[in-house]
Amino acid sequence: MLNHSQHTMAFAFAKKSPRQRPEEKERYYLLPGQGGSSYRRKQRYIIKWSLIVGLLVSIIFAVAVYYTQRGPR
Repeated sequence: MLNHSQHTMAFAFAKKSPRQRPEEKERYYLLPGQGGSSYRRKQRYIIKWSLIVGLLVSIIFAVAVYYTQRGPR
């Protein structure tokens, strides 16, 4: 049996509209490797730009080595 304060509290919670007290959304947790399509798109973007930067750095390094090891003419 509910005493007066419990009854009043239960009535107050029941009286509130859903707008004032939003229901908690269902939560789910992803394990590693279970990312969605946006995660895969982000990974492709990162891989693409890391390859571009790696190629540019290697070209600059190759040109620098070529001109330092070429010898006098």
